[in-house]
Amino acid sequence: MSNENKELTKFLKVRKETANSLLELIKKSYSDETLIDKRKKVIHSEAYVLFPLIKSKNGLNKLMKSDLNDLSFEIVNSKAEFDPNYKSRTIEEALIGELPEHIIELIPKSYDIIGKIAIIEFDRFNSLNADKALLFKKKVAKAIIKVNKIVEIVYEKTSEIKGQYRLRELRLISGKDKSETIHNENNCTFKLDVKNTYFSPRLIFERKRLSFINLAKNEVIVDMFAGVGPISIQIARSNDVKIYSFDVNPVAYQYLNENIKLNKLIGKIFAYNIDVKELVKSSNKLGISLKNQVDRIIMNLPEHSIDYLDVACFLTKSTGGILHFYQFCEKPNSVEKGIEDLSHHLNRIGWKVEEVITSKIVKAYSPKADMIVIDANIKPIK
Repeated sequence: MSNENKELTKFLKVRKETANSLLELIKKSYSDETLIDKRKKVIHSEAYVLFPLIKSKNGLNKLMKSDLNDLSFEIVNSKAEFDPNYKSRTIEEALIGELPEHIIELIPKSYDIIGKIAIIEFDRFNSLNADKALLFKKKVAKAIIKVNKIVEIVYEKTSEIKGQYRLRELRLISGKDKSETIHNENNCTFKLDVKNTYFSPRLIFERKRLSFINLAKNEVIVDMFAGVGPISIQIARSNDVKIYSFDVNPVAYQYLNENIKLNKLIGKIFAYNIDVKELVKSSNKLGISLKNQVDRIIMNLPEHSIDYLDVACFLTKSTGGILHFYQFCEKPNSVEKGIEDLSHHLNRIGWKVEEVITSKIVKAYSPKADMIVIDANIKPIK
């Protein structure tokens, strides 16, 4: 038996007839805090119910000072018994009693899960002693694995996304240092290496949106920055189209080809390991064959997509086509700024936005910027 089992636990003691009402009031009044320790069993004692409380000085002080609509209760000490069937739903719950209260407050509210790998950023741990910080990180990693049964490995982000291949540095916190995994998304399967390819699970709904767009049979599509193929494959899985998928990263290109084979596709995908800038060169045979032949272009490289608009216009049919354009834009009015920026740069190369079909914020990128998407019909200026 652990020491915590032997220690007395503080309980919230209420009469049975008012227990449900009191719990509802606590949920409303402390929506941002967890007060009831769900890992421990509730005690039923004659006319009373005793709810085990989490060790939290702040929470307990607030509770003692509140009246909760004059519903009577008292705080008592008693022996607690852990519920063997309880499973933690959040890493905060899993870490109760494992970390000091002020450290739990520093734990990130979100992290990425890619296949069997979790990736988390401990930016709020920077002020801590290095040895203590590592100990706390390992406990957080174990909690992530405990809460998410599919997770076996936890990496910490140690750099921003950088370089031509859009990679970030990762440090192993728990599990084997094996960065290759299989990720399932929207009924598709993707094999990838989180250290050597770019993949964001946070774009799952955006990729689903693109795959559900009403596409014409035999549409010719270019996915300029395909990575391991999450957009191309999801579109080709349910649409009879031709997609030319490009990526400059040879490792991403390798996985793109593997993923094409892993998934049952209605459409056809042609993969290439080149920088799409090469397509506009007079010596590039593929570029010559695709010039003014493309119906739809996907430009999911928000850091630099604006620099590739000349390639997009080179490939798009002379009668016009659809552009799915992603960009990081400053707040406020990020979408409006994106549309203005896109129009300005297209005009400089003799093209224009004929119609904005869809425009929206995909996600917040930073406190000062959003990632936005513009679906636009573009045409040459006559």
